[in-house]
Amino acid sequence: MRVLLEMRDVAKSFGRRPAVGRASLRVRAGTALGLNGPSGLGKSTLLEIMAGLTKPDAGRLERAVPASLMFQDGALVPWLSALENVAYVLPGDRRQAARTAAGWLERFELTPDLRPAALSGGMRRRLGLARALCPGRELLLLDEPFAFLDQRWVEAIAQLILEEVQKGTGVVVAGHSTPPALAQALGRRLTVVEAAGPPLTVEAWASGEELEATMAEACGAAETIERRTSDETKQDTPRPLINNS
Repeated sequence: MRVLLEMRDVAKSFGRRPAVGRASLRVRAGTALGLNGPSGLGKSTLLEIMAGLTKPDAGRLERAVPASLMFQDGALVPWLSALENVAYVLPGDRRQAARTAAGWLERFELTPDLRPAALSGGMRRRLGLARALCPGRELLLLDEPFAFLDQRWVEAIAQLILEEVQKGTGVVVAGHSTPPALAQALGRRLTVVEAAGPPLTVEAWASGEELEATMAEACGAAETIERRTSDETKQDTPRPLINNS
């Protein structure tokens, strides 16, 4: 799978306050990376670095394709309608942009002529996601996309992210935790990483499929060793079951 983004030992500080201590990761086409951690850890800063909006102080960043970023706070233009907020990020003919934007708003069940102030938190979240998705870029960076959403919309957006991954899009989802609906929808296409910090420290090189293959190989090796040990000692004691409670 093609590498869309790769960063090595990226660091960023604002004055004397370090936001990103060290970040090394790779995002491939057709995969998703779940970047988890508490508020204030530096996840938003890292996504802005990935998108090219913030310049790192150190390290190396290579991005093969343009990225589309869904901001944590939405970054919606308050004096524009929902339709205008989505349409203004689209190039080309304005009438075609409006038609494309209207299609995304219909999918997210949003009223075109309402301004952000008239929308609930969940509606603003869906509007921000619609704006990030509509350009159709190959790299999608989502900052807290599931916040303020009820279960119906969590499941719907998980399926939408799956559709993007199946098209070959690389997706990074930052949040406090990974919703079960997203993990279930993406399966081995998803790699979940718990970031350390502050400042944020993360290392994620393997895709979900690569991790699965590594784990299968490790499990196979462990079973071989265990079989050999059992044969050598000639013990018939059953192995203990793992307690998942």
